[in-house]
Amino acid sequence: MTTLVIFAGGASRRFQRPGEPWVNKCLYPVGGKPMIEAVAEAAKGLVDKILVAPGKNEVPGYPAIEDDPRFSGPIAAVVSAAFKLDDALIFAPCDVPYITERAFAELIKAKGTAVFVLPNGLVESHIFKADPRVVRRMADRLLKRRGRLDDVFRLSDAVSYISVAKHGISPKELHNVNFREDLEPRAEAAGDAFTDDLVLEWDPPLARYMDTGSRDALWQELRTYMEAGLLSMAAHVLDDLAEENKKLAAAAKALKEALGIRKSA
Repeated sequence: MTTLVIFAGGASRRFQRPGEPWVNKCLYPVGGKPMIEAVAEAAKGLVDKILVAPGKNEVPGYPAIEDDPRFSGPIAAVVSAAFKLDDALIFAPCDVPYITERAFAELIKAKGTAVFVLPNGLVESHIFKADPRVVRRMADRLLKRRGRLDDVFRLSDAVSYISVAKHGISPKELHNVNFREDLEPRAEAAGDAFTDDLVLEWDPPLARYMDTGSRDALWQELRTYMEAGLLSMAAHVLDDLAEENKKLAAAAKALKEALGIRKSA
C-alpha cells in the first residue's frame, strides 16, 4: 500500500498581492485546474490513497490528516502520517502543479527514504518518500531538532538521492510555486554537481552527534555531502557546525544563496 500526503497547511502569505482578496494557493488554477488537483492526478494511478494535510486551512475534496501538535510546518504532517499509517508514504506540496506521474514513480521504486536532487546540488526536500517505521523511530530526535524537514533525510539509515539529470526529469516537474511570479517555471537548473544517483546506507552521523555531542560526526557528514555534490544538505550541516563556530554561518548562507534557496510561506 502507498499513500500520497499533500502538504496544504501553509499560510501562503508570499503568494498574496496587496489590495487583492486572499486566495487559497492550493486551489489557484494553473493550466485550467487547481494546483492541488494537478498533484493528485499525477499520483492517482500509482497510490492507493490520497490524503491532504491542511493544517488550519480548509481544503475540500480529500480526506484530511491532522498535524501532530508537537510540531509545526510540514514535519507535523509527516510525523502524524507515520504514526497513523503503515503504508509507504509519498509527500508533496500542493503547489507543484507540473509534477508528473514518472516523478512519483521514481520515488516509489527507490530504496529507503528517497528525494530528488537537481544538477546544481539542491535537494528538493518537499517531495519525497518515507517509511513510517523509520519516521517513528526518529520522532523524538526530530522533536529535539524543532522539526527540520531535512532531518528526515539526515536521520534515515538508508536514503536514496535521485538525480533528475540521470532520470531525465525536468526541474519544471518539481517546480514549487511560492510566489506569484513563480507561476512561470524557472529556467532549467544548470550544473554538474549531482548527476548520478546516490544511496547512503549508514549509521546517520546526525544521530551520533545528538547522542554523543561529537562534532566529528558532523564533519564526516559534511565531507560526505560535499564529495557527493549534495550541496544543500552540506549547507544544513554547516548551520549545525556554526552553532559553535560562527564563521561557518557565512559559509552556509553563501551556499544557500548560490543554490537559490528562499524561504517559503
